[in-house]
Amino acid sequence: MIVKQIILSLLLIVIVFSSWRVIYELLVFLFKKPTAAMYVPSFNRHIRLMKDQLKLISWKKMVDLGCWDAKAMRFFAKAFWLQCDGYELQRFPYLYGKLINFVLWYKKLTVYRQDFSQANLKRYDYIYVYLLPQQMAQIESRIFKHISDNAIIISNSFQFTVHKPYKVIKDKKGKPSIFLYRKLPS
Repeated sequence: MIVKQIILSLLLIVIVFSSWRVIYELLVFLFKKPTAAMYVPSFNRHIRLMKDQLKLISWKKMVDLGCWDAKAMRFFAKAFWLQCDGYELQRFPYLYGKLINFVLWYKKLTVYRQDFSQANLKRYDYIYVYLLPQQMAQIESRIFKHISDNAIIISNSFQFTVHKPYKVIKDKKGKPSIFLYRKLPS
């Protein structure tokens, strides 16, 4: 009985936090720091597309740069059995993601509350980004300079400006949706 009450209490907290997400994002958008990225959720259609089209090797390491509530991390951990790390600078999304991961018992996910520019990207086999074009342009040179030679970058919806994807996955309407990148040989 006590376990049931705890679970219901946690679910109530999740519901309350979910309703505040929109208000929070509006406030962040209006008063954000220049370095903060606007939250755009990984839409379910993109999640399904990645599940159907990506061929990722299980038990590898992935990092989500700007993970917000870690939705994409949970997808990759469940669908591909990846060990996932995420970086989120903003306090509310960081706490919200940690709470959801705790409630849903995701143990292979680690969310760090720090700027992902300090992350050691060479540790990861896969790098997931879902950032707006201006953030993609800002981080492009650093990412490609600091990833391992075999790493694959999975970009949801937006392309880098200089580097060209080695594979583009289109949605059902034929629109390019997922872009895969590799480091070019020096």
